[in-house]
Amino acid sequence: MSFEIEYTPHAQSELENVYLWIKARTPISAVRWRDDLIAKVESLASDPGRHRLAPESRRFPVEIRQILFRKHRSQFLILFTISGKRVVILSVRHHSRRPLEEGDLPA
Repeated sequence: MSFEIEYTPHAQSELENVYLWIKARTPISAVRWRDDLIAKVESLASDPGRHRLAPESRRFPVEIRQILFRKHRSQFLILFTISGKRVVILSVRHHSRRPLEEGDLPA
């Protein structure tokens, strides 16, 4: 079964902010980072349920899953939920940030 990938505006904003931060320091690395992260997200189109539940899942009324994205020394968590045949990307955040809370996502 193939799933459609959808980014929330919140996740798009987070991805763009990280990209711009990296781009200000090393433009070539920023493009690679973005392309590799998008490829990792696209891999969720097949069997997204294979990824573990995020610890944040306990705080939400829906299951939130996570996939770890490592690039060089940086690690990012891609938090997502599965809704029917859609994978909804909720957040792209550095692993050192505090856990996601309901107030972090728009209603």
